[in-house]
Amino acid sequence: MSWRIFEYLERGDQSTIGVWLVEKDITERDRGQLVQKMDLLAMHGPNLPPGLLAGPIKSKRNRKMQSHIYKLIIHGDKMLRPMLCKGPIEMESEYTMLIGAIEVNFKLDVDAEDAEIRRAEIIENPNRRRINGRYK
Repeated sequence: MSWRIFEYLERGDQSTIGVWLVEKDITERDRGQLVQKMDLLAMHGPNLPPGLLAGPIKSKRNRKMQSHIYKLIIHGDKMLRPMLCKGPIEMESEYTMLIGAIEVNFKLDVDAEDAEIRRAEIIENPNRRRINGRYK
């Protein structure tokens, strides 16, 4: 079974991950690793090899576990940790990339609670996402 990978849309109709890659000046090498991990996620879903998907993640702001939020683990020039969720529309066949994150000194630069807010927005309005693109 293959899983569909979606991405949250911001700023009119832009991919949140695409915007993040530009804003954080992510290298071509790291972008390639991100695409590779997303391809693995599409092929294997939750049965990824150990060490590639972690979660659920705890919010830094309120210390509450965000039970639907996970992070992809990508080791590269920067420690990319894009946050995602299973579903949230078709829980057994899709994932949605919600927000880009980078880990520095074992701390994420984005809070999991922000990813959960985006997940709730998608549940309310599925048009806040689209099938993910390829990041070059």
